[in-house]
Amino acid sequence: MSVIDLKSPKIAFLSNIATLVLKILASILTSSSAVFIEFLRSVGDLTNSGLVYVGNRIALRGGDDHFHPFGKTMYLYVFGFAVAVLALSSITFIGFLESINAILNPSRIENTWIGIAIILVSMAIDLSVMISATRDNAMFTGRKGFRNPLLTYIVTENMYDIAGECIAISSLIFSNIFPLTDGVASLMLNIILVMYLIKMVTENIKVLVYRSAPPYSIARAVKIALSNPAVRDVNAVKTFALEPKKYTIFMDIELDPKLSMEEVDEVIEDIKSNIIKHINEFVYIHVEPRKPDKDVDTHKKILKLLSRIRTEH
Repeated sequence: MSVIDLKSPKIAFLSNIATLVLKILASILTSSSAVFIEFLRSVGDLTNSGLVYVGNRIALRGGDDHFHPFGKTMYLYVFGFAVAVLALSSITFIGFLESINAILNPSRIENTWIGIAIILVSMAIDLSVMISATRDNAMFTGRKGFRNPLLTYIVTENMYDIAGECIAISSLIFSNIFPLTDGVASLMLNIILVMYLIKMVTENIKVLVYRSAPPYSIARAVKIALSNPAVRDVNAVKTFALEPKKYTIFMDIELDPKLSMEEVDEVIEDIKSNIIKHINEFVYIHVEPRKPDKDVDTHKKILKLLSRIRTEH
């Protein structure tokens, strides 16, 4: 497996160090809770970008095929889940405490225009990182056929950062006129962070729990197997996600007991090639042959169950 050289994870890590320094300076100079929330988020961003960099290094490094027969893509989701749960959740908790304190005890904002200038510099850095990660993700998608969740995280993170910085700048402008503005703005920033946290957790957990392939694709695979005249029945089908929209499928089929070993191998290869040809979601296919048993027409039960699942969803 060739190694994909991604520059944006390293750029994101270095830029988060710069924005962290800028935002702590702005927070000290302005005494703004909204800017302090932005500083907290930069702490989370720095931790997260470190995890993103390490996760990509592990997942995209070549070799070890014997110990990772399906590749190491799953590391992307392990680290993505860690980013959401370990880093963002703790930052969000601290941020909500600060927001409540700012609403209950509003304070006067100082050095407003210096704070705005510093936040604008941070915004420019975040925008450049977002552009770099977008380019890397486009290149990765072209090579691998699916988006890298950690690169997508960098893009989304910086989009939220820019939105948060806009709110922080608005807070600096209006807080001296309306004292509660700073507390309300910091609360808004935390709500944005919670929305992002939920999005990250749900996206990564879909892969980590080995979510199965869509019912329609499974049903098509069953019908392809049954289209081979040597197949008597399909006893069981199991699928799980290897990466976004890419799945592995394990299928037990009943074959004519009169077939020779060579003929059995030909049937299996025919089923595999047809599934790959007609259903591009399946990238790994295992077909297990067996003799017919007493439970006939098992495939009808499988197709009925898949049909019901499709209707429910």
